[in-house]
Amino acid sequence: MPVTSHSIKSKPYLVGSFQVPDAVNAAVPAAAVPAPAVPAVVTRYRNVHTIYPTNIARNTLAIAAATTTDARNRLSGTAAVGAGDTIYLKYFDDEITSVRLPCPAPAGVNLFVTDTLTGCKFFVDTIAGSTDLMVYHANTHAHSAGAGADCDVQTVGATGVLDQLHMNAVADYAVHGIVLNNVASCDKPTYYGSGGVAERNKRNQGRVQGPVFQAGQAVFAGGCTIVGIPHGGTWRFYYQLYGTVDYTRPDIPIIDALINFKWNYTHKKIWQGLDHGAAVDSMKVHGWARIY
Repeated sequence: MPVTSHSIKSKPYLVGSFQVPDAVNAAVPAAAVPAPAVPAVVTRYRNVHTIYPTNIARNTLAIAAATTTDARNRLSGTAAVGAGDTIYLKYFDDEITSVRLPCPAPAGVNLFVTDTLTGCKFFVDTIAGSTDLMVYHANTHAHSAGAGADCDVQTVGATGVLDQLHMNAVADYAVHGIVLNNVASCDKPTYYGSGGVAERNKRNQGRVQGPVFQAGQAVFAGGCTIVGIPHGGTWRFYYQLYGTVDYTRPDIPIIDALINFKWNYTHKKIWQGLDHGAAVDSMKVHGWARIY
């Protein structure tokens, strides 16, 4: 079954392996130099901004269905330049990547997908004089919120780095004569918001550190998948947060639990034990929303 605006709400999707060529490193031309055509090969400017030509970013999608040991449906692709049904945007540590999405989508293309986000930021720009869109995946490992921070926390410093990466990428396109206007973005506090709520709910229920992360508190484990789906001559983008919470239940004697009508706790303690470890077989969709 293809990825749709409906399936993204209930079926966890993990972004697996896709294929794109390596980038050719290049400097951005000075403003005085006549703007060249947008690169026909994957090009990395200043070692921080990689531009993927649309046709080169196309892959043929494969979906491996969820199993009893992994609740996630795995998306992967094989390179199919100019012919694949999916446009894939790769990410790199401490860099930004971008690709132009034609509107309407090229014939045969029914999906856009980028790598899993766990702290990155996704941007959508319109293009002056065109109906097409430009999308970006920005990453930084600087300015971590630190151990013990809620999963939906991102520091002001990290946000500043991600926004600057996007502004610099927009300037790269300006050299090519392409004028861009940001119309949407999606960051960690947004797509990890429901994960943060899940963490805090478990803590408020007296749940403490789990068996996997040992962080001293209940911890959300999972990831965010962002997809684009052609719609009415343009694209609609959605994020999905999937995962589970790693925690340990308080050790309440069974008799006390029964006296206090804690039926659900009693059932889970007997059949599941005190530990609820983060495992891929129990991951589910915790949140989703349309980005643009």
